[in-house]
Amino acid sequence: MQYLGAFSGNSPVIKRYKASATGYVPGIIMAASVAGASGQMSTSTTTAVTDTIGILLDNGNLQGASVLYSTTQGSEEAVFGVIVNPDAIIRAQMVTGATGTAVTAETVTTAASNGLTITATGAANFTSPEKDEGTVWYTSGANVGKSRKITSTAATVITVIVPFAANAVGDTFLSSGAAIGLRFVTTTTDLLKLRTDAINTSGAALAVIDLELNGTADSYAHLTYQDCVWNYTT
Repeated sequence: MQYLGAFSGNSPVIKRYKASATGYVPGIIMAASVAGASGQMSTSTTTAVTDTIGILLDNGNLQGASVLYSTTQGSEEAVFGVIVNPDAIIRAQMVTGATGTAVTAETVTTAASNGLTITATGAANFTSPEKDEGTVWYTSGANVGKSRKITSTAATVITVIVPFAANAVGDTFLSSGAAIGLRFVTTTTDLLKLRTDAINTSGAALAVIDLELNGTADSYAHLTYQDCVWNYTT
């Protein structure tokens, strides 16, 4: 994931916090340290992204040298830079599957003259995981570059309300469970990318505020924190 900016337009605010474990990778969203942890922050998880403090930058100390987490007596503590803006906008690549392969490309197998359905027989099942209320966009054909909100799905059919132009057999398209305003997403197991093939009614507490709908390897979602310790209100 990448820091893209902030709603306020302010510059990124960077703080340096002590790690609680090994395996921290720049781009991971960090959480406040859990009870019993040794440091000041922990990695978030694919099922939560709660108690967010910010997005990780690096694991260099103030002199720029890399310092690894260690419990060896006398070792230096691992300290990482974190962008802590609570109104941060985060850019995440959209992918397929837990390990983050390219977004699945589908091919129209039955033309729809009214532009209200997209059929891809033999395609990845559109209802499991559910892509209803997600987004579909064409990558070739008369509708290339056009997108719509998905309003219902069947095993091999996506339906929209606002019609596309008539499609044709052989047109290609991509789809995702992500859509503007959804308050949850599912990340890959490395916590760095956004899955297009997962149900987004639960999971990581990150809301979708924008989408970059391009190809299988260069489509992105813009996200914002839904559970940040710096603007906790309940």
